[in-house]
Amino acid sequence: MGRTPEELRFLDNDEVTEVDLKEPSWWFWGGPDEKTPAAQLALGARLEREGKREEAVEAYDDLVHAWHATPEALTAQLAIARLESAAGNAQRAYDADIYLLAHFAGRFELEPVLRDAVAQADLLTAREVGRTLHLSSGATLRRNYERIIHYAPRWGRVPELMLRIADLYYDDGEYASAITVCDRLLVDWPHASNLDAVVARYCAAVREQATLWRNDTRRLAHLERLMAGAQTFRPNHPDRDRFAAWQREIHQLRHDRAYANASFYDNPKAYSREAARLAYQAFLRDFPESPHAETLRVRIAQLAALDAAETSQAAKPQAPAPTAATKETE
Repeated sequence: MGRTPEELRFLDNDEVTEVDLKEPSWWFWGGPDEKTPAAQLALGARLEREGKREEAVEAYDDLVHAWHATPEALTAQLAIARLESAAGNAQRAYDADIYLLAHFAGRFELEPVLRDAVAQADLLTAREVGRTLHLSSGATLRRNYERIIHYAPRWGRVPELMLRIADLYYDDGEYASAITVCDRLLVDWPHASNLDAVVARYCAAVREQATLWRNDTRRLAHLERLMAGAQTFRPNHPDRDRFAAWQREIHQLRHDRAYANASFYDNPKAYSREAARLAYQAFLRDFPESPHAETLRVRIAQLAALDAAETSQAAKPQAPAPTAATKETE
C-alpha cells in the first residue's frame, strides 16, 4: 500500500519511554516517617483507612522513594495508582500506572494496570474536547497512548489505542501521520476487530491530505493508490461507495492538475512546440480516458504539422542575395 514519510512516535522515542526513577530524598524535611518499609506501608494503610487520602498517597510515595527495591514498594505504588484513580485525578493516576509499567514490570497483574492507564488517558482526552483553551496539546494526548503501546506492544487493545492516536492526528490536521498510523495498524493487525473504523479514518485522512496536495500530481497519484489499497482490507465496508467516490475525486484532482500543467507548455512565447507536444503525450498516457483526449490528439497533430512545415521551409534552397554588380546591370 505504500508509506508516507512520517514516522510513528511510539516505535522508538526516548521522550515517550523515559520515566524517571523515584530516588531517596536527602532534604531534612523529606523522607519516610518510619524506619522500615513494612512500618511505612502500615502507616500508609492506616491513613487510608482513616480517609486521609492525600496523606496516605504521600506516605506510600515516600516508601517507594526510600525503598524502591522492596516488595513493599510495589504494594505502595499500586496503592498510589488505585487511590488517585478513585479520586478522579486522571493525570496522577495515569503517571502512577506508567511508573508501574516502567519500573515494576513482571511483578504485578498486568491487565488491570493497563486497563486503568487507558481509562485515565481517555479521561484526559475527553477533558480537552470542547475546550477553547487547551490545557494539553494533541501531542501530549497521543503520547499517553504511545507509552501504553510501548510497554504492552502485543496487548489485544493495541489496535484500539492506535486508532485513538490516528484520530488525534486527524483532529489536529496532521493527516499524513494519521494515514501512517492506520497503515501500520492494517499491516500489523489485519484481523483486528475495529478494522471498519480504521479504514474509515484512513480514507477520510487520505481525502483531506489530497486537498492539501491538490497541486502535486505525483503525491495525488500516491494517495489515489492508498485509497484503493485501504478498501481492499474491507471490500464489504458499509461506506465502500463513499470511499470509491472519494477515490474518483482524487483522480479528478490529479487529472485537472495534470491537464493544467500540460497546457502550460503550449505557449510559443516561452516554450517550444516540441515541449508542448511531449507534455500532451505524457498527459494522454496517464489519462487516455480524459474528455480532453480527442482535442489534445488534434492539437498534437497540429503542432507536429507546424514543426514539419517549418523544417521543410528551412530545407529549401535560398535565392542568392543581389550583389552591387547585379543592381548596376538592372
